[in-house]
Amino acid sequence: MALCKRAAAMVGALACLLTLMGSSGGRSRTDPYADPKFVRELRAGLDAFYGREFSKARADFVAAHDSAPADAFAMSLVDAAAANMGSAALAALTDRAEAAVVRHPKNARAQAELGFAYLFERQTEPGRAEDAKDALNAALAAAPSMACAHVGLGIYRLSRASTNRAKLEFLAALRSEPHDVLAQEYLAVIYQHDLDDPERALSYIVSVPNFVTNYADGYYRLGSIMRDLRQYEAAEAYLRTAIDLDRGHVGEAGRFGLPLLGDVYVAMRRFDEAKKAFAQAVVYGEEPAYSQAQLEKIKHGNV
Repeated sequence: MALCKRAAAMVGALACLLTLMGSSGGRSRTDPYADPKFVRELRAGLDAFYGREFSKARADFVAAHDSAPADAFAMSLVDAAAANMGSAALAALTDRAEAAVVRHPKNARAQAELGFAYLFERQTEPGRAEDAKDALNAALAAAPSMACAHVGLGIYRLSRASTNRAKLEFLAALRSEPHDVLAQEYLAVIYQHDLDDPERALSYIVSVPNFVTNYADGYYRLGSIMRDLRQYEAAEAYLRTAIDLDRGHVGEAGRFGLPLLGDVYVAMRRFDEAKKAFAQAVVYGEEPAYSQAQLEKIKHGNV
């Protein structure tokens, strides 16, 4: 497949919720991304997720989480699939997490699960953010090196505009889980947008496609960083892969990929392709006002 060949070429050229986690310190003994079963389940879930088959995706992500209970990426995807199934599915997941904490209040695994569930609920219930922090701190009190709890706290810190403290949490996660995809992705975002250091951002995210070959949002982040570095051909290739993978327009790649690809084509002075990307963005509702404005600029030669 052209998609697979393109993804493999890009990676070779250059070198982003949970059940229970156990209370035995939080440090993984093996690399989950070296486990073919875990990777197979994760890839199956992502394929279903980007195709908007959220029930199937959740089942696959739960299986992946069962294979690697300490992996924050698989944990977050369980909740992401539930959230996309609707508020009732996410509420049911949160209810189960709360019940587990009631039964086992000192269990790090139970507290981390609840913390991540609350992080998703805070998107519609802002008060859940503090509840998430409390649960994640309780997880770390029981298991100080638990990578997923550090990742969760990092996400909380970012929501409170505390970038430096968030960065410390993500780095702590990587000390326990060097291939934690979620920690790597968030660090890339921090260095790209908050610290204006796209080269450092690239160093965190570039290896992610080696571990999760069909993670559309990882390719989107790489495309965005390469655009910032003015490596436009690489940016185009990454963004085209991201857009192809996120066929259901679910993640960042499917909500912002086409406008960004249009901007890349404008920078390359390939205006016909830019017009096509922006026109498709309008059709799919990807930043439609911006995309329409860019089409008008191209039409009138104001780019």
